[in-house]
Formats: sequence, structure tokens, C-alpha cells
Amino acid sequence: MLKHQLRLISGYRRNHTAPSFVDGVRQRFDFRETTLCINNLFHLDTSTKVILNGWIDKKPKKIGKNLIFGTLRDTKGDLIQLVDSDALLKSSNVEDVVQIEGSLRLKKSKEDSSNRQLEIQLSSLRTLNSAGKKPSQSLDFKMQGNYPPDLRYLQLRHPKYQGFLRKRHEIVRDVRELLNSFSFTEIETPILFKSTPEGAREFLVPTRTVQNEKPAFYALPQSPQQYKQLLMASGVQRYYQIARCFRDEDLRSDRQPEFTQVDLEMAFASAKQVMDVVESIVTNSWDKHSSSGPLRTLGPGNKIVQLTDAQRITKITYAEAMTLYGIDKPDLRFPALKIIDMSEFKAYGTEDKDFPVFEIMVLRNAFKDRNDYDENWRSLSDENQYKFRAPIVVPIDSKAMETKWFEKYMGVANFENPTLMNRYLNLKEGDIICGATRESTRTLFENPTPLGRLRQLVTQNKRGLELYKENHSDVGVWVVDFPLFSPVEKELVTAGKKHRFPSYKTGVYTSTHHPFTMVQLKDLPKLHTNPLQCLGQHYDFVVNGTELGGGSARIHDPKLQDFIFKSILGIKEPAKLFGHLISAFESGTPPHAGFAIGFDRMCAMLCGTENIRDVIAFPKSVSGSDLVVGSPSNVPAEAVKEYNLNWKHAAPQS
Repeated sequence: MLKHQLRLISGYRRNHTAPSFVDGVRQRFDFRETTLCINNLFHLDTSTKVILNGWIDKKPKKIGKNLIFGTLRDTKGDLIQLVDSDALLKSSNVEDVVQIEGSLRLKKSKEDSSNRQLEIQLSSLRTLNSAGKKPSQSLDFKMQGNYPPDLRYLQLRHPKYQGFLRKRHEIVRDVRELLNSFSFTEIETPILFKSTPEGAREFLVPTRTVQNEKPAFYALPQSPQQYKQLLMASGVQRYYQIARCFRDEDLRSDRQPEFTQVDLEMAFASAKQVMDVVESIVTNSWDKHSSSGPLRTLGPGNKIVQLTDAQRITKITYAEAMTLYGIDKPDLRFPALKIIDMSEFKAYGTEDKDFPVFEIMVLRNAFKDRNDYDENWRSLSDENQYKFRAPIVVPIDSKAMETKWFEKYMGVANFENPTLMNRYLNLKEGDIICGATRESTRTLFENPTPLGRLRQLVTQNKRGLELYKENHSDVGVWVVDFPLFSPVEKELVTAGKKHRFPSYKTGVYTSTHHPFTMVQLKDLPKLHTNPLQCLGQHYDFVVNGTELGGGSARIHDPKLQDFIFKSILGIKEPAKLFGHLISAFESGTPPHAGFAIGFDRMCAMLCGTENIRDVIAFPKSVSGSDLVVGSPSNVPAEAVKEYNLNWKHAAPQS
């Protein structure tokens, strides 16, 4: 028996000896702690012995029999040359994680002997993790700084993206400090919400709960709007949150299914007080962090001006934005690109009675010859660039066209005084005149108008940037006095044919922003007679043609809110959807107003990039997928059944 036990123990020892990789693993976890970075080295004396952590940035290069040059990149993205006389770098690969020891010395520079450059004479190298082949095979992506989405973690090592992430941290830190100094309280609101009609499509979260013999769902919040209004009812005077929000909508460079906003609300506050706080946040962020310098605005004489105590961010109305720029978020870095209503010259649209205004925009000195026009401007006439009709674009390519241009518009407009019109416009060869019709100013809901969309295309055009962009600084503006409600559009396409003009459902309205926005007091009577003529107490902050954020004074009167839900928006069973708000209003909710800043957009602007994905650590693709981790993903049918749902095979996509 004893011999048998001894044989078992002997066999156990033979079969359980330390695996071959144990020593290698021990070495990878056995390293000296250090907080030193490359940037710290310039304050040290040469010959100082240092320890640094980082990555091998590029393949080490053998210079001589006993000399190898390498490059170390630290966590800040800074680089330093390594000099190896002991073949320590011989087996190193790109992106190996290493800890190096060595002595500082001056780098010999033939180009600039006055510039103190350092290198490290390597004495020890410990490889903490070998990178394998993937980084070496991705060197082309590294050079471009643009990796495939599934290698996002490699892209984030690039100094540019490290800088973006650090700047984002610094921005949110400063926003918090500023709001704290204004006596705001940071409060987290729930992520698991309820489904309510607030505009965009929601993400639904199934539960195992059954209500009325039907599966019950949470919805991820599109914003903390209702919770923050409940906080106002709860006695919180000033609330803010760096809030995660979710919208299941089509994606583009400035839109993600999950995003971050700086959300705030103030009790016993007017719209002006909220706008003052937001303006402080935005201007402070630009002063401290913008790659293009302090924010500017449009001042007197249509000039871009600096902000001062006397010159704050300019306010324009929705009507002014739509009639002058054709869109409610105009890019004012191009102040000369204005739309002109030709009604005062007795020019009127004739194609559709609901679109009687004929308007034009002139691109001065836009082209040299016909080839120049075709190369740079012909795309302005492309119908595919417009939701409805495209403007008629007429190049002034001869002396005759300087006065005969209007003949190109006779199919859509009538002109009673061409002579006076020509005298005012004073067109010259090389100009381009663009014309289209729109709704009357009192009922202007097509947004953007055809010329508003054309103006966007001009400001995005390389030649347009060269000719008409007057300032490289970011330019901000407040847009106020929005319509409280908008008509609901009918289908864009009928029988396979795209409509030239939008048409609207009779007596059906939607909130221009959301149903909690307060009407302007002067327009209260119009709620009963003509809701589309009501202006709301809403305000948008627009920078470079992008809505940075929006806010409003809210309804806190339960009867008014209930009337809007039922009688104007036609919401069935509003008590079921919004009973919690109505109940809170009936319990004594103070007047309140708020705002939400699109934080991802703001960070992108401050970092000088047009794509918000650049400033989000792990963004979703245009299909809504996270290609790093592989979400969204399938789940087993058994798991779906737990949530009282039927699992069904999806039809194959063609």
C-alpha cells in the first residue's frame, strides 16, 4: 500500500512540473515601478541612469557589428532614441512592451548643434509583453494614423489620439469645475428608462417582467430630460450631469448611437440665465482648449469679431437664419454667403402656390472659364444632393448672361422688373447665380431650403473654402425664436417618383424640439387658433454650422402641458406616458429651464477634427457596430425566451 502511494506521488510530481512558459511569465510580471516619462528627462543631467516603460516604436536598425539603434515611445506618445551596444534590441519587434534601463547622453546632431537632444545608452532591456506579428503587419496603417476599426486599441496608441483623449479629460474636468463654481449639483439619473415619444427611435431593453400579459421593456434614455425636470420638482435648484444618452438612428461622422452630453437644468431661472451659464462654459472651453483659438461671433457690419464684455455671442432668430442662410444652423465663417429674397424686385415663385418666394445667392468671382466651372461647381446642380428640388445654378459665362440670367428661371418664377434687379445684383463674368423658391417666411418649415443646402455644399467645397471662408477661428451664434410646432411631412416619394416640394399632413403637428418646451407668452392665444404660428422659448448654440447644443424654458403648468399633449400633439393616453411629470407639476414644480451640450461634438471641434469618432475611445461604426468587441451579437434562443419574446430567424439579406 505504501509503495503504491509513493508511486502515485512520484507520478504526480512528474506530471505536474512547472510548465515551460513559467519563467517567461515571471519575467513579464517582474519589473521595477517607475513614473518617469521621456518629457521629464530634459530636466536631468547627462549620464543620469534612468528607467523607462513604453513600446518599441519602430523596428530596431542595425548600424554596425555592435551597434543597434531603436526608438522607445512612452505612454504620452513621446519618442527617444535608444543606443544598444550589447544586442539587447536584436530580437525586439514593433510594439513590444518593454522596460529599459540606461544612461542619458547628448545626441549628436549635425543639423542643429544648439538644440539639446537626448538619447539613452541602453544597459538593460526587459520585454514585458511581445507584440507578435499583427503590429508589424499594420505598419502602413500606423504611418497613416488610420487603423481598421477592429484594431482601435493600436490606433489609440498614436500620439494624436492619446492627445485627443487627454484633452477630452481636461475639457470635462474644467466644465465640472466651472459648474461647481456656479453652485450646480452633479446628479446621476437612471439609464434604464421607459419608452416615450421624444423624437428619435429608442433602444429597447427587454425584461423578464410581464405587464397586462405582454412583455415589458425598458428604454435607454435619449436624454435625461424628464428626470431632470423631476429633479426640479424635487427641490434641486441647479443640476448637471455628464450624461450618457442613446438614440437608434442613422449614423454619420457627427452622430453615434450612444453619446455624451453636458446636461443641466436650473430652477427659478429664465432662458437668459441658462444661456449665460452655457456661454461661460463654451467660451471658457474655447479659451483654454481650442486648437483654433478663442471663439468668435458675427458682429456689426456682418464682420467676424472677437468676444469682449460688450460683445457677447450674437443672437439671430430662426426666421433670420432661414431667410439669410436657408438653415437653422448657419456656418457664419462665410458671412458674405447670404441669400437674397427677390420679392422687393417683384420676382415671385410660380411653380407651387405654397412656395411663392423666389430667392437667389450669388457666388462672386467663382470661376475663370467653363472648365473651371465644370470641375468645381457643376455638382451644385446634382439632384441627389438635395432632399427635394435642386436650385437652378447659372454660371455667368458671357457678357450677355450678365443681364439675361433670369431667363433661365422663367419656368419657376415671374420677373416684373429685370432692369432694377440687374442694377442691384451687378453680375459679372465669372459669377454664379443660384436660385430657388421657398415657403413664405411666416410658414417656413422646409429646413434646409434648397439654397440652404446649396450653401452647405459651397462651404464644404474646396474652392468654396478658398474663396469665401473669411476666418479660421470658430464662429458661434445663438439661434432663438423657433416655431414651437412643425407640420408633419407626407411621404417623400410617391409611385417611385421623388416630390419636388414637401407637403404636409393637415392638422397634424410635431414638436420642433420636444413637447416640454414653453410657448412664448405673447403667442399663448395662438395655441387655440393656429399652433404653427406659435414661437417657443427655445435656444440653440451653433458653431461652424453645427448645433453644439440646445435648450429651452420648460412648461411647469400641468394644465398647459396636458393640453399640448392631447389637443395639439394628439398623444393618446398621455397620463400613461407622462403621468409622472403631470403629477409632479401638480405637486408644485417651480419654473425651470435647461440646456444640453453635445460633448462629443464640442471635444471634436476643440481638437480640430470633424469626426466625433476621433475623440471617443471606442466609437461605433456607421452600421452601429463595435468591431473591436463584436457588438451587437446574437444570443441563444433560450435566452430570448426568458424575456417573453419569440426568437425568429431573420430573412437573409439580398
